[in-house]
Amino acid sequence: MLEVKRRIGIPETKTSGSDSLNECLNKNYYKAYTKNISYRYNSRGFRDDEWPTNLLDVIWCVGDSFTTGIGQPFEETWPQVLQKETGKRCLNIGVDGSSNDSIAIRAKEICLNYNPKIMVIMWSYFHRRKDSHHDRNDFTRKKDLSNFIKNFKAVNSIATNVVNLLIPKAFLGSKPAFSEATMQDHKITEMILNKKGIKNVFTFQQLDYARDYHHFDIQTSKSVCDIIQKRINQFDKTSK
Repeated sequence: MLEVKRRIGIPETKTSGSDSLNECLNKNYYKAYTKNISYRYNSRGFRDDEWPTNLLDVIWCVGDSFTTGIGQPFEETWPQVLQKETGKRCLNIGVDGSSNDSIAIRAKEICLNYNPKIMVIMWSYFHRRKDSHHDRNDFTRKKDLSNFIKNFKAVNSIATNVVNLLIPKAFLGSKPAFSEATMQDHKITEMILNKKGIKNVFTFQQLDYARDYHHFDIQTSKSVCDIIQKRINQFDKTSK
């Protein structure tokens, strides 16, 4: 059963994780943020509405806190934006702090139990392993890359349509500042993956910040959904 037990039944809250005044990366930005945010989880423990009974034609959105939408209003998370744009029910399977190991396990569980038509995976930081954070002292960048490629190949060998994206600075690390260098991190990561023969992973530029000044906000959500829709259209053309 696909669920996040630690979040089942918890009351609705106004803050979560890094999205709080104490934990955010820019207190002035947090205080100036005007949109209303609350965190409400369904009976499976996901930040989503209850799932429909019929899951034959839904889009499965898998990832970490960037998919959960930490620091964003629920309706502006990328799975919700994608749902509005496609007219298809998009299930938010985002779990805060997920490693790529756990994302791969979750994706394979979905394929085994639900036979999905389309799955969108927004892969997490390469240095995370088994839901632990910041393992740079234990793993080299080379091993981080190899671990990601292992998980990527395992999921993309499954017989279903998968759209693969990477969160901002997934491989090169995260710094909450706009600069010419950090804005091009996604292109550098894409180039590294291409050299390894991994070509169907979409990287993207972070265009704005959510309330916690780490995760992205609505402009980036819309940009991400444009990428996803173009890829889904390619699947449709191939199947005809």
